[in-house]
Amino acid sequence: MKKFKSLLLALAIAFCSTVAVNANNPEKAIKPDPRMMSIEISSLLKHHKLNLKKDIRANVLLAINKDHEIVVLSVEAESETVKRFIKEKLNYKKIHCTVNPDVEEFKLPVTLKANA
Repeated sequence: MKKFKSLLLALAIAFCSTVAVNANNPEKAIKPDPRMMSIEISSLLKHHKLNLKKDIRANVLLAINKDHEIVVLSVEAESETVKRFIKEKLNYKKIHCTVNPDVEEFKLPVTLKANA
C-alpha cells in the first residue's frame, strides 16, 4: 500500500508539472482554427424552419467580443427573412473555439438549404 501511495504521488507530481510547463509555453497553446468557428456557426444555423424553395446564399460579416460571443455586423442576402433568421440565430451566441485575437472581423459565406 505504501508503494502504491508513493507511485500515485509521483504520477500526480509528474502530471502537474507537465500541465504547468505547457500552460506557460505559448507555442504549445491551442492555435486558432477558423474551420472550428465555421463548424460551430454551421451547427447554430443547421436546423431551420424557413420555407425555402431553393438554397439561399448569404455573406455574414461578424466579430467576436471579449466574452467569446458572436456579434453579427451585417448580413447580405436576397431575403429579409433569411437576414433576420441569421441575425437571431447567431447574435450574442457563445462560441467555444479559440479565435485569433488579431483578427477583428470575419467574413463567412452561408448557404441555407431548401426544404426537401
